[in-house]
Amino acid sequence: MNKILGFIKKYRLGILSGLIVGTSYIPFYPWGLFFSYIPLWYWVFFRAKTPREAFIAAWVTQFTLTLIGFHWIAYTAKAFGGFPWPIAIVVLILFCALAHLYIPIAAYLAFVMRRKFDWSFGHSVVSLALIAFLTESLWPGIFPWNLGYTLFWSKLPVFQLADVIGFEGLSFLIYTAQAALFYFLFRKSSDGFSLRQAIKPFSIVLVIFAALNVLGYVHGQKWKTTDSELKILQVQANIGNLERMYAEKGKGFRDEIAKKYIQMSEAGLAENPDIDLVVWPEVAIPEYLNANYSHQRNHKLITEFLVRTQKSLLTGAFSKDDKINDPERSVFNGLFLLDPKGIDLTRSYHKTELLAFGEYLPFSEKFPILGKMLPFVSNFGRGPGPSILIYPKDATKNDYLHIGAQICYEGLFPEFTVGLASKGAEVIVNVTNDSWFGIPFEPYQHLYMTLARSIESRRPLVRSTNTGITTFVTAYGDVAPLSPWLKEWAQRQAVPYRNNPETTFFTRIGHSLWIVILIAFLGHLLIYGVYDKFRKS
Repeated sequence: MNKILGFIKKYRLGILSGLIVGTSYIPFYPWGLFFSYIPLWYWVFFRAKTPREAFIAAWVTQFTLTLIGFHWIAYTAKAFGGFPWPIAIVVLILFCALAHLYIPIAAYLAFVMRRKFDWSFGHSVVSLALIAFLTESLWPGIFPWNLGYTLFWSKLPVFQLADVIGFEGLSFLIYTAQAALFYFLFRKSSDGFSLRQAIKPFSIVLVIFAALNVLGYVHGQKWKTTDSELKILQVQANIGNLERMYAEKGKGFRDEIAKKYIQMSEAGLAENPDIDLVVWPEVAIPEYLNANYSHQRNHKLITEFLVRTQKSLLTGAFSKDDKINDPERSVFNGLFLLDPKGIDLTRSYHKTELLAFGEYLPFSEKFPILGKMLPFVSNFGRGPGPSILIYPKDATKNDYLHIGAQICYEGLFPEFTVGLASKGAEVIVNVTNDSWFGIPFEPYQHLYMTLARSIESRRPLVRSTNTGITTFVTAYGDVAPLSPWLKEWAQRQAVPYRNNPETTFFTRIGHSLWIVILIAFLGHLLIYGVYDKFRKS
């Protein structure tokens, strides 16, 4: 017990940083945006005696913030991965231990390089900020994560700059602000600081941040203008996990699901006959909707519904490629665009970015025995990458809408949406099932991390879910009212968009910001090395 208390006492500043970061991320307000890492950096610069101590303090920070912000991993491992609770807890602990190792790696590198090259305090702080960003950007995590998303969540206008530098770039600005504040607070003393000492640097950071918000507000105004509108009916039937499991095991239950979606859609269309497109969520129909399965009962029910209403449907469902011999990898998580005759307008999109332990078992292709050891873990086939679905709003007038297809997890990867925008997407549709993650943290985190892709690409993004949160966001960043969580809900949405929208700077080259920062870091090292050599001579 004494050892544990001693460990906590020794690394309390690392724990403090973890607490501030964890409680400054969605769904919390980002109250610690400008100083969350400063307690940790203070320990690394002025209290750590060895690289090992610097690493441990930062590891404690990342463990703490991950436990606070991503505790839902345990629920996901249980509900989505099928693990029993004891193993799900172990999965959470392992995730907390490894998910954000770039934070201790950055601290370790900064400590070692400062000691080895005898860098000044200012040079060390600049290097730390650059290393922290680079390790965050290049870390091969399950999904990319950074504090830049909190700016969108809290509606601070600086988020409008994401179409230039992305949310990773906004995260870099946060690192820069914290590094500047850290430098001015401790450049003269390592013994702490007084409130009077902190007022001036903190005020300077706030003034610069306010100026960036004004710049963001002005910069974003041009994206308010649109020239077209897509009228959709979003249907959230509130089909949860248990029902979905029954749906996969009992054919009759699948019939009830299909009827529920059809009934809710018909009710919504009766009130809103001007709808262009009905949108259902990820795997809304848990069976195959490929043309060669059109003889199946629910496929027929859906076709009859579309013929009866003369509407088109965009829906998630399973897809099967009978040309693939592997019985597991021939099944895909698909997205279908069906016309008023029930015909798939374009080949169904197959999900490309699969979720580990939920949709595929890592290393199982090379080591098949893993599949036998963990038979409850699915192994879906992997899709072709970013794809466009072409929807004819009015074929007689040559009016076609290019829809960027996105399924769930894929909305977290900026490069995926860059691919959609580069291929001509005018509207992005993301279908999701968030019922595997619990509430309230993950649904809001996932929501805003997905909607953020709209700002980077300046394409409106429609998000349709099974149990919430369903909504859409304009290219300007206005978020429509959110659907309720765990309730049936159907809503007409008028989604404004631009025909043939221009390509944003972020889509062209901004998503490679890490290369620019890497060059800046190497240039910084070179210039300082020459200066230091000259100074010593």
